[in-house]
Amino acid sequence: MIIGAIDVGSNSVKLLVAEVKSRETRVLAHRSSITRLGRGLGRTGQISREAQERTLDALREFRRVCDGLGAGRVVAVATEAVRIARNGRQFAERCRREAGIPLRVVSGREEARLAFLGATWGRRERRLASIDVGGGSTELMLGSPGRLETAASLPLGAVALTEAHLASDPPSPREREALLEAVRRGLAGIPDRLRAGPAGTLLGIGGTCVNVARMAGLPEGRPLALAKLESIFDRLAGVPLDERRLIQGLDPERADIIVAGAAILLGAMKSLGFGSIVTTVHGLRRGLVLEAANQKRGKGEKKGGKS
Repeated sequence: MIIGAIDVGSNSVKLLVAEVKSRETRVLAHRSSITRLGRGLGRTGQISREAQERTLDALREFRRVCDGLGAGRVVAVATEAVRIARNGRQFAERCRREAGIPLRVVSGREEARLAFLGATWGRRERRLASIDVGGGSTELMLGSPGRLETAASLPLGAVALTEAHLASDPPSPREREALLEAVRRGLAGIPDRLRAGPAGTLLGIGGTCVNVARMAGLPEGRPLALAKLESIFDRLAGVPLDERRLIQGLDPERADIIVAGAAILLGAMKSLGFGSIVTTVHGLRRGLVLEAANQKRGKGEKKGGKS
Protein backbone atom coordinates (compact mmCIF):
# COMPACT_ATOMS: atom_id res chain seq x y z
CA MET A 1 0.00 0.00 0.00
CA ILE A 2 1.11 3.57 -0.71
CA ILE A 3 0.43 6.17 1.98
CA GLY A 4 0.94 9.93 2.00
CA ALA A 5 1.58 11.60 5.37
CA ILE A 6 1.49 15.37 5.90
CA ASP A 7 2.61 17.32 8.95
CA VAL A 8 1.24 20.88 9.12
CA GLY A 9 3.49 22.58 11.63
CA SER A 10 3.97 26.12 12.92
CA ASN A 11 7.05 26.65 10.76
CA SER A 12 6.78 24.22 7.85
CA VAL A 13 4.54 21.76 6.05
CA LYS A 14 6.13 18.40 5.30
CA LEU A 15 5.12 15.45 3.15
CA LEU A 16 6.24 11.82 3.14
CA VAL A 17 4.90 9.34 0.59
CA ALA A 18 5.92 5.75 1.33
CA GLU A 19 5.12 2.28 0.12
CA VAL A 20 4.55 -0.13 3.00
CA LYS A 21 5.12 -3.86 2.55
CA SER A 22 4.96 -6.07 5.60
CA ARG A 23 7.14 -4.21 8.15
CA GLU A 24 9.24 -2.39 5.56
CA THR A 25 8.70 1.15 4.27
CA ARG A 26 10.15 2.53 1.04
CA VAL A 27 10.21 6.30 0.62
CA LEU A 28 8.74 7.42 -2.69
CA ALA A 29 8.73 11.17 -2.11
CA HIS A 30 9.72 13.72 0.51
CA ARG A 31 8.76 17.37 0.34
CA SER A 32 9.05 20.31 2.72
CA SER A 33 7.79 23.88 2.42
CA ILE A 34 8.42 26.59 5.00
CA THR A 35 5.13 28.48 5.28
CA ARG A 36 5.43 30.04 8.77
CA LEU A 37 1.85 29.24 9.71
CA GLY A 38 2.57 30.39 13.27
CA ARG A 39 4.01 33.79 12.32
CA GLY A 40 2.38 36.52 14.40
CA LEU A 41 0.24 34.02 16.30
CA GLY A 42 1.61 35.02 19.70
CA ARG A 43 0.65 38.65 19.03
CA THR A 44 -2.76 38.23 17.39
CA GLY A 45 -3.97 34.82 18.57
CA GLN A 46 -4.92 34.00 14.98
CA ILE A 47 -3.39 32.45 11.86
CA SER A 48 -2.93 35.26 9.35
CA ARG A 49 -4.57 35.17 5.94
CA GLU A 50 -1.15 35.26 4.27
CA ALA A 51 0.10 32.26 6.26
CA GLN A 52 -3.08 30.36 5.43
CA GLU A 53 -2.62 30.97 1.71
CA ARG A 54 1.04 29.88 1.77
CA THR A 55 0.08 26.69 3.57
CA LEU A 56 -2.88 25.96 1.29
CA ASP A 57 -0.61 26.35 -1.76
CA ALA A 58 1.79 23.79 -0.28
CA LEU A 59 -1.05 21.38 0.55
CA ARG A 60 -2.48 21.58 -2.98
CA GLU A 61 0.94 20.69 -4.37
CA PHE A 62 1.35 17.84 -1.89
CA ARG A 63 -2.09 16.50 -2.86
CA ARG A 64 -0.96 16.43 -6.51
CA VAL A 65 2.22 14.55 -5.55
CA CYS A 66 0.23 11.97 -3.57
CA ASP A 67 -2.24 11.45 -6.41
CA GLY A 68 0.53 11.18 -8.97
CA LEU A 69 2.25 8.43 -6.98
CA GLY A 70 -0.98 6.49 -6.49
CA ALA A 71 -1.35 6.98 -2.75
CA GLY A 72 -4.35 4.96 -1.62
CA ARG A 73 -4.61 6.97 1.58
CA VAL A 74 -3.48 10.46 2.58
CA VAL A 75 -3.35 11.34 6.29
CA ALA A 76 -2.56 14.80 7.65
CA VAL A 77 -2.17 16.29 11.10
CA ALA A 78 -1.89 19.85 12.36
CA THR A 79 0.05 20.74 15.48
CA GLU A 80 0.62 23.73 17.76
CA ALA A 81 -0.34 26.67 15.51
CA VAL A 82 -3.70 25.18 14.56
CA ARG A 83 -4.18 23.81 18.09
CA ILE A 84 -4.05 27.20 19.78
CA ALA A 85 -5.23 29.67 17.12
CA ARG A 86 -8.71 31.10 17.58
CA ASN A 87 -9.35 30.46 13.89
CA GLY A 88 -7.58 27.10 13.80
CA ARG A 89 -10.72 25.04 13.19
CA GLN A 90 -11.84 27.36 10.41
CA PHE A 91 -8.43 26.99 8.77
CA ALA A 92 -8.63 23.20 9.05
CA GLU A 93 -11.99 23.35 7.26
CA ARG A 94 -10.39 25.42 4.46
CA CYS A 95 -7.73 22.72 4.06
CA ARG A 96 -10.40 20.07 3.59
CA ARG A 97 -12.53 22.16 1.26
CA GLU A 98 -9.90 23.95 -0.84
CA ALA A 99 -6.95 21.53 -0.88
CA GLY A 100 -8.71 18.18 -0.45
CA ILE A 101 -6.71 17.50 2.73
CA PRO A 102 -8.74 16.70 5.87
CA LEU A 103 -6.64 17.88 8.84
CA ARG A 104 -6.60 16.05 12.14
CA VAL A 105 -5.71 18.55 14.87
CA VAL A 106 -3.69 16.54 17.37
CA SER A 107 -2.91 17.22 21.01
CA GLY A 108 0.66 17.66 22.20
CA ARG A 109 0.54 14.15 23.66
CA GLU A 110 -0.63 12.64 20.36
CA GLU A 111 1.97 14.60 18.43
CA ALA A 112 4.65 13.19 20.75
CA ARG A 113 3.32 9.64 20.38
CA LEU A 114 3.41 9.75 16.58
CA ALA A 115 6.84 11.39 16.46
CA PHE A 116 8.27 8.87 18.90
CA LEU A 117 6.79 5.96 16.94
CA GLY A 118 8.33 7.19 13.70
CA ALA A 119 11.72 8.05 15.20
CA THR A 120 12.26 4.88 17.20
CA TRP A 121 10.65 2.18 15.03
CA GLY A 122 13.17 -0.57 14.37
CA ARG A 123 15.87 0.80 16.69
CA ARG A 124 17.68 -1.61 19.01
CA GLU A 125 18.12 0.40 22.21
CA ARG A 126 16.09 -0.76 25.21
CA ARG A 127 15.38 2.78 26.44
CA LEU A 128 15.22 6.01 24.49
CA ALA A 129 14.50 9.64 25.19
CA SER A 130 13.61 12.01 22.38
CA ILE A 131 13.11 15.71 21.69
CA ASP A 132 11.24 17.36 18.84
CA VAL A 133 11.82 21.12 18.60
CA GLY A 134 9.08 22.69 16.52
CA GLY A 135 8.06 26.17 15.50
CA GLY A 136 5.41 26.52 18.19
CA SER A 137 6.10 23.80 20.76
CA THR A 138 8.69 21.27 21.91
CA GLU A 139 7.87 17.66 22.70
CA LEU A 140 9.92 15.55 25.13
CA MET A 141 9.45 11.78 25.12
CA LEU A 142 10.63 8.66 26.91
CA GLY A 143 10.04 4.98 26.14
CA SER A 144 11.25 1.95 24.25
CA PRO A 145 11.42 1.48 20.46
CA GLY A 146 7.97 1.99 18.98
CA ARG A 147 6.33 2.47 22.40
CA LEU A 148 5.96 5.82 24.13
CA GLU A 149 5.74 5.64 27.91
CA THR A 150 5.60 9.29 28.94
CA ALA A 151 5.77 12.66 27.23
CA ALA A 152 5.42 16.39 27.76
CA SER A 153 4.54 19.12 25.26
CA LEU A 154 5.98 22.50 26.22
CA PRO A 155 5.02 25.90 24.70
CA LEU A 156 8.59 26.49 23.53
CA GLY A 157 8.91 26.93 19.77
CA ALA A 158 11.60 28.37 17.52
CA VAL A 159 9.22 30.73 15.68
CA ALA A 160 7.42 31.90 18.83
CA LEU A 161 10.62 32.57 20.81
CA THR A 162 12.26 34.36 17.89
CA GLU A 163 9.31 36.73 17.58
CA ALA A 164 9.14 37.28 21.34
CA HIS A 165 12.82 37.90 22.09
CA LEU A 166 15.07 38.42 19.05
CA ALA A 167 14.57 41.78 17.33
CA SER A 168 18.19 42.81 16.65
CA ASP A 169 20.47 41.43 13.95
CA PRO A 170 22.51 39.78 15.32
CA PRO A 171 20.78 39.35 18.68
CA SER A 172 22.01 41.75 21.34
CA PRO A 173 23.50 40.34 24.57
CA ARG A 174 20.31 41.40 26.40
CA GLU A 175 18.09 39.62 23.85
CA ARG A 176 20.23 36.53 23.97
CA GLU A 177 19.96 36.38 27.76
CA ALA A 178 16.19 36.96 27.58
CA LEU A 179 15.92 34.06 25.13
CA LEU A 180 17.91 31.71 27.35
CA GLU A 181 15.90 32.76 30.40
CA ALA A 182 12.62 32.08 28.55
CA VAL A 183 13.93 28.62 27.67
CA ARG A 184 14.92 27.98 31.30
CA ARG A 185 11.47 29.02 32.52
CA GLY A 186 9.75 26.86 29.92
CA LEU A 187 11.84 23.81 30.73
CA ALA A 188 11.01 24.19 34.42
CA GLY A 189 7.69 22.60 33.46
CA ILE A 190 9.29 19.26 32.57
CA PRO A 191 7.54 16.60 34.67
CA ASP A 192 9.64 14.68 37.20
CA ARG A 193 8.97 11.43 35.36
CA LEU A 194 11.10 12.79 32.50
CA ARG A 195 13.83 13.89 34.91
CA ALA A 196 14.37 10.45 36.42
CA GLY A 197 17.81 10.23 34.85
CA PRO A 198 18.76 10.05 31.19
CA ALA A 199 18.02 7.01 29.09
CA GLY A 200 20.95 5.63 27.14
CA THR A 201 20.22 7.60 23.95
CA LEU A 202 18.66 10.98 23.26
CA LEU A 203 17.14 11.21 19.78
CA GLY A 204 16.70 14.60 18.12
CA ILE A 205 13.75 14.90 15.74
CA GLY A 206 12.95 17.72 13.36
CA GLY A 207 14.60 20.53 11.45
CA THR A 208 16.45 22.22 14.31
CA CYS A 209 18.16 19.00 15.37
CA VAL A 210 19.00 17.91 11.84
CA ASN A 211 20.40 21.31 10.88
CA VAL A 212 22.72 21.72 13.88
CA ALA A 213 24.06 18.20 13.28
CA ARG A 214 24.72 19.03 9.63
CA MET A 215 26.47 22.22 10.70
CA ALA A 216 28.76 20.03 12.79
CA GLY A 217 29.43 17.87 9.73
CA LEU A 218 27.76 14.83 11.29
CA PRO A 219 25.76 12.27 9.30
CA GLU A 220 22.53 10.87 10.68
CA GLY A 221 23.22 8.50 13.56
CA ARG A 222 26.45 10.12 14.76
CA PRO A 223 26.27 11.76 18.23
CA LEU A 224 26.55 15.52 18.57
CA ALA A 225 28.31 16.47 21.82
CA LEU A 226 26.85 19.09 24.13
CA ALA A 227 30.07 21.12 24.02
CA LYS A 228 29.91 21.21 20.22
CA LEU A 229 26.29 22.33 20.33
CA GLU A 230 27.25 25.16 22.71
CA SER A 231 29.89 26.26 20.21
CA ILE A 232 27.36 26.16 17.36
CA PHE A 233 24.85 28.20 19.36
CA ASP A 234 27.48 30.86 20.11
CA ARG A 235 28.36 31.05 16.43
CA LEU A 236 24.74 31.30 15.30
CA ALA A 237 23.87 33.99 17.84
CA GLY A 238 26.99 36.00 17.06
CA VAL A 239 26.53 36.67 13.34
CA PRO A 240 23.88 38.61 11.37
CA LEU A 241 21.19 36.82 9.40
CA ASP A 242 22.87 37.26 6.01
CA GLU A 243 25.99 35.49 7.29
CA ARG A 244 23.93 32.82 9.03
CA ARG A 245 22.27 31.93 5.72
CA LEU A 246 25.70 31.09 4.28
CA ILE A 247 26.75 28.68 7.03
CA GLN A 248 27.46 25.25 5.59
CA GLY A 249 24.90 22.63 6.59
CA LEU A 250 22.22 25.15 7.60
CA ASP A 251 19.06 25.48 5.50
CA PRO A 252 19.01 29.20 4.58
CA GLU A 253 15.23 29.31 5.05
CA ARG A 254 15.67 28.27 8.67
CA ALA A 255 18.44 30.77 9.44
CA ASP A 256 16.13 33.37 11.00
CA ILE A 257 14.76 30.98 13.67
CA ILE A 258 17.72 28.64 14.24
CA VAL A 259 19.15 30.67 17.15
CA ALA A 260 15.98 30.11 19.18
CA GLY A 261 15.75 26.48 18.06
CA ALA A 262 19.34 25.78 19.12
CA ALA A 263 18.70 27.51 22.46
CA ILE A 264 15.77 25.19 23.17
CA LEU A 265 17.78 22.11 22.25
CA LEU A 266 20.77 23.24 24.32
CA GLY A 267 18.62 24.01 27.35
CA ALA A 268 16.76 20.70 27.16
CA MET A 269 19.96 18.67 26.96
CA LYS A 270 21.35 20.42 30.03
CA SER A 271 18.09 20.13 31.94
CA LEU A 272 17.75 16.41 31.20
CA GLY A 273 21.41 15.63 31.79
CA PHE A 274 22.45 14.43 28.34
CA GLY A 275 26.00 14.95 27.09
CA SER A 276 25.17 14.17 23.46
CA ILE A 277 22.29 13.78 21.02
CA VAL A 278 21.76 11.57 17.96
CA THR A 279 19.63 13.12 15.23
CA THR A 280 17.18 11.36 12.94
CA VAL A 281 15.22 12.46 9.89
CA HIS A 282 12.38 10.16 10.94
CA GLY A 283 9.57 11.38 13.11
CA LEU A 284 5.92 12.34 12.97
CA ARG A 285 5.35 11.63 9.28
CA ARG A 286 6.78 8.13 9.47
CA GLY A 287 4.70 7.61 12.60
CA LEU A 288 1.62 8.58 10.60
CA VAL A 289 2.54 6.15 7.81
CA LEU A 290 3.08 3.29 10.25
CA GLU A 291 -0.17 4.02 12.08
CA ALA A 292 -2.17 4.22 8.84
CA ALA A 293 -0.66 0.97 7.57
CA ASN A 294 -1.50 -0.82 10.82
CA GLN A 295 -5.07 0.46 10.70
CA LYS A 296 -5.49 -0.73 7.14
CA ARG A 297 -4.08 -4.15 7.99
CA GLY A 298 -6.45 -4.39 10.94
CA LYS A 299 -9.45 -3.66 8.75
CA GLY A 300 -8.29 -6.22 6.23
CA GLU A 301 -7.90 -8.85 8.92
CA LYS A 302 -11.41 -8.16 10.25
CA LYS A 303 -12.91 -8.44 6.78
CA GLY A 304 -10.99 -11.63 6.11
CA GLY A 305 -12.19 -13.13 9.37
CA LYS A 306 -15.83 -12.58 8.43
CA SER A 307 -15.66 -14.17 4.99
